[in-house]
Amino acid sequence: REGGQAAMETLAESSPGRWFSADFVKAQPATVQRAQAWIAGIAPEGYAACCDALAASDLRDDLGRITTPTLLLACSSDPVTTVSDAQAMQASIPGAQLAVVPASHLSNLEAPRAFNQAVLHFLSTPQLTS
Repeated sequence: REGGQAAMETLAESSPGRWFSADFVKAQPATVQRAQAWIAGIAPEGYAACCDALAASDLRDDLGRITTPTLLLACSSDPVTTVSDAQAMQASIPGAQLAVVPASHLSNLEAPRAFNQAVLHFLSTPQLTS
């Protein structure tokens, strides 16, 4: 909030190591730069409000109330939301499925084929509901 748009640009500059694997950053600089531009262009107040909401939300106790078929997508190299985080959620959500994608945080950009295959498999498989 205090740094305004310049702070968003600084955040964008520091983000590739959290969003993408090191190999992807080297191999796909244009995609990485495009993602950085998205973050740099976000309204600082909106980003800060989102961070506030995430910081104040702890919905773990409500996971067991989910009755909709659920697919959790985790990324093998994600330092932010880890596979173990997804496994803990899966254990709390009845019937939840877990797919691990070989990527970091933005798996739909880093590994679109694996991401799409996981989603399409989930959507095309009949789900048992309680």
